[in-house]
Amino acid sequence: MRYFIMKPLGKILLPQTEEREGTEVIITSDISRFGEIDYDERSGLISDRFKSLIELYTLKSDFEPVVYLDAEKQEQAVFWRFAPPVYENYKAIYKNNGVPSHISFHEPEDAPILFTAKSPRGVRSVIISMAVAESALRRGILGVKFTKTEELIEDIAW
Repeated sequence: MRYFIMKPLGKILLPQTEEREGTEVIITSDISRFGEIDYDERSGLISDRFKSLIELYTLKSDFEPVVYLDAEKQEQAVFWRFAPPVYENYKAIYKNNGVPSHISFHEPEDAPILFTAKSPRGVRSVIISMAVAESALRRGILGVKFTKTEELIEDIAW
């Protein structure tokens, strides 16, 4: 199965939030551009559309809502905290910036659909299977780019 690193694309950022339990409401102005983003890596938030897609592929996910409220226009935008589980049953080669370039799983049959990989340098990357990446592209998920990871080929001596 092929995997991709999910990164944000573009310059639109959601206002920074503090992670806490339960629904979080942030009062802000001009949320009109929030519809142009489905993933904000900095805040760890995904849109309602992207959440619905991820729920199709994961058996159990806990999402905490974050509501951006424009009180003046009486509009709101709902995003969800997105923290894929950390998975460590793989071998990886990392680029200089700490992002994986090659990846292989010790037990491919239990490899998750999406997970967080942490490099020795402390860089966290969201890794998504090809099925999720293709589905996101078909559904027009915005503000996301996917970079293919190469499968790690072991040298075999005969």
